[in-house]
Amino acid sequence: MKVKKLLSLMLALLLVVALFAGCAPKDTPSTNNPATTPGASTDTPNDNQGGEEVKEDSPYKLAAGNFEADEKGIANAPFEYESPFCTTDEVITYWNTCYTPQYIPADGFGSMEYQRELAELTGVNIEYVVTPVETKSQNFAVMLASDDLPDIMSLGLTYYGKSAEDAINEGWFVNIWDYRDYAPNYFYQVKAIDKDGLTNTVYYKEGIVGWFYGILSDPTPTTGWCVREDFLEELGLTWQDIVTYDDIHDMLFRFKNELGVEWPMEVFQTIEMVPGYFASGYNTAVLLNSYGMPFSKVVDGKIQYTLTTQDDKEITAMLAQWYKEGLIDPGWPGYIGNNEMVNQITTGATAYVSMTPSQINDYIIQTPDPDAKWTSLTRPVKYEGQKLMYGQELSYLTYGYVNISAKCENIPLAVTWCDWFYSPAGSEYSSWGPQGVVWDYDENGERMLTDFINNHPEGMGAQWALLMYSANNLGDATLFSQARQYAYPGGQELLEMTERWVIEGYEGEYDVPTGFRLSDDETEEVSAISSDVATYINENYAAFFVGERSMDEWDAYVQGAMDLGMAEILEIYQTAFDAYMAENA
Repeated sequence: MKVKKLLSLMLALLLVVALFAGCAPKDTPSTNNPATTPGASTDTPNDNQGGEEVKEDSPYKLAAGNFEADEKGIANAPFEYESPFCTTDEVITYWNTCYTPQYIPADGFGSMEYQRELAELTGVNIEYVVTPVETKSQNFAVMLASDDLPDIMSLGLTYYGKSAEDAINEGWFVNIWDYRDYAPNYFYQVKAIDKDGLTNTVYYKEGIVGWFYGILSDPTPTTGWCVREDFLEELGLTWQDIVTYDDIHDMLFRFKNELGVEWPMEVFQTIEMVPGYFASGYNTAVLLNSYGMPFSKVVDGKIQYTLTTQDDKEITAMLAQWYKEGLIDPGWPGYIGNNEMVNQITTGATAYVSMTPSQINDYIIQTPDPDAKWTSLTRPVKYEGQKLMYGQELSYLTYGYVNISAKCENIPLAVTWCDWFYSPAGSEYSSWGPQGVVWDYDENGERMLTDFINNHPEGMGAQWALLMYSANNLGDATLFSQARQYAYPGGQELLEMTERWVIEGYEGEYDVPTGFRLSDDETEEVSAISSDVATYINENYAAFFVGERSMDEWDAYVQGAMDLGMAEILEIYQTAFDAYMAENA
């Protein structure tokens, strides 16, 4: 078998939906200079109370001038909007990719209850344009070439391919910091949570914020490795018995040879679903990033790339041996995500899969075996008590973010619409969706998912249905509560499974500081030489994984990457990292 270049997306890109938009305001003045809209600020707003107070007869009930702020203009408390906060007939189109387009009604995505209620609550008319996930990158390139970027764009910077600062300076995207008078809730939440990983992601650098990021109000690790618990019981094992890689290997071997499980372990096109969640015990990541270079880490002050280190050699040799033994499904190059593995998961053809516990209920419903059970396993280690140092930081971020086009004719309104999702009412509604459709109260007064969601009449799984009938936490930008995903009988037990993935006392010694970034010039240098290196690593690493290349060739493979430009890239990163550490000592 020849291993072709992998075309997969990393998890953050595997499941994330691309939402684009176009703005077609009617009978409203241009707001490329935001001061021309009622209540609008200038590009550099005052740092006190957020601009001019909106007049009582204004069709806009926006936040500027109506909230208490600190010396930087950041709100001191959540801001609750009037409903609706806009009474004009303006339209903002929002380009949306739906993973289950077959369930979109004939009247269009915007005709569904959640989208209709959003328009009523905010007063902002959104025209949804559903675009296939397979073509979103090409569509973005066409719009960029025609200088016709829509207003609100999910993952716009991902497809733009440059930094937030570049995109802002080149006139493509809005610096949301300049419009913080219209985003009190977003900036308040970032300040209130006050976590380096969140703050340093939201702020590209001081005074530059290019995106609204999805934020978790109740963060837990969302993904990890799960196992058929009933199969474990047949072997006389419990999840507590499976701790090390040797334990996992023995488990998989017994699944195959004693229980007849065809392919005990599933991996994806990218191998790992999230970097470091299987390779945790090797303090590295075995995730093939088809969008660029592998993930980086810092060991003893030296920048390294995963998929090229001694740790990577060791875990790759282990996985290649498991693959040779028939423990890993050879269909892996065709699996973008769990959706492509449903048949194996529900028929018992596999038993060890990376998944979100919230998916388990869907799989149980679809599994003919009435005794089928799944449970989570702890992060794998090489030996019990091992300290994990890479990739285990608890994140407050969801997978989605949106950018706002600088060409939008009413930037304050677009910013306000985005900020509403971080307000108390907006966050609650977007997380749960419409009552009676997505959820309702049970006899104990608890919110529970409806039968329509749990047993969709057309067979859509509950977790996919939630992405259509309420906020899509994989693509939309909102202050999101995960509680809805487990709002059914037994759901709390599944939520508790995620606690096994929390690493107590985690310090992240190998994690690259979230505040570290290359300069624009350094980024340009790296971009100019990284494409060939990334392609080379993806293709050759896959060959080791399936046994087409001997592990004896590993050092030659790494040297090949160095010769193609990785050595130069590492030098650029190391120089920048040393300067960063000296500055932040």
